[in-house]
Amino acid sequence: MNTEEAKQLLNRYIAGECTEAEKSLVESSFLDFNEHEIDISDEMIAEIGKEIYKELPKSKKQVLKINLWKGIGAIAAVTLLTVGTWEIFDRLSLEPNKQIITDISPGSNQASITLNNGKTINLNGSKKIVIVTASGLIYSDGTTVSNIEQKSGVQTFSTPRGGQYQIILQDSTKVWLNASSSLKYPISFENTKQRIVELIGEAYFEVAPNKTKPFVVKSSLQTVEVLGTHFNINDYKDDGNTVTTLLEGSVRVTSQKAKQIMLSPNRQSIVSHQGIKVQDADLETALAWKNGRLEFKNADIKAILKQASRWYNLDVEYRGTISDRKFNGGISRSSNLSVLLKILAYSGINFTIERQDNLTYKLIVKP
Repeated sequence: MNTEEAKQLLNRYIAGECTEAEKSLVESSFLDFNEHEIDISDEMIAEIGKEIYKELPKSKKQVLKINLWKGIGAIAAVTLLTVGTWEIFDRLSLEPNKQIITDISPGSNQASITLNNGKTINLNGSKKIVIVTASGLIYSDGTTVSNIEQKSGVQTFSTPRGGQYQIILQDSTKVWLNASSSLKYPISFENTKQRIVELIGEAYFEVAPNKTKPFVVKSSLQTVEVLGTHFNINDYKDDGNTVTTLLEGSVRVTSQKAKQIMLSPNRQSIVSHQGIKVQDADLETALAWKNGRLEFKNADIKAILKQASRWYNLDVEYRGTISDRKFNGGISRSSNLSVLLKILAYSGINFTIERQDNLTYKLIVKP
């Protein structure tokens, strides 16, 4: 198959006109390239096409109504798709003035725990799960974090920008903490009527069931009460609202104005200073961070880079009038920043990166 035929196949994939076999092979082939350099040459397009057609069964072409959003991750290495009618395959390499000057590695497992006595312990980046026990803190492989025995009091579990980690509380509740977040929790829930924790930022909870002792998450604009269920709370202050997404079970969400709603599975509440709104949840987008991806649906450049700034530990500065074009798509959270920026550069957005110190960078965005 030549380059033109490969491009036609990609266009048919986007239009939803591939057979199931073609669709599967397109996605798997591009995923193979997803973590590599994305300046895709004609030779690489042809190579991918050959691999696809080599495996295809002989079948008649059929038109399928597929969910473009579900498949877009597979071609994220080529570009993000805009909501408009922009042609995405007319250019498969960046113009010289849009090349990335430098690169930034993605975030990693980074976190700390501040003990009840004020001592802060930095967690091992080669691990990813810490467990709270009556005799101290241990990693999930059984190695000791701290043998300081604390049977009561409060600890704070924190991640910096560019960090993520998991914690298992004493009641066996599992918490995944996203970048630039913190969770304050009691060392033990034994002598409490409720299991109360406080969240800043974003976390995913798998709450251990206990019908007699509700689990309560307090955040800036709301309180969430559950008995045992799976849910995600996004409470970053610069977002201006608190989003709770429920996967299973039920939760009660109470706003600061004392308005209450009950969430059912696959539903989402958005609490702001104006009140509470409930809508169907896009689970793929809401839980992308936990599943190792940066995903965007109908998001503008500022919303996308807000997530990027947290995960890649960089400041963002906007100069001039920035396009309000909306994007759908995503990349792996293990990708370097250049992958995301090169993708966005296809829409005509220009970037430069300035080093601020040895650890942080500033991303300057220009029209």
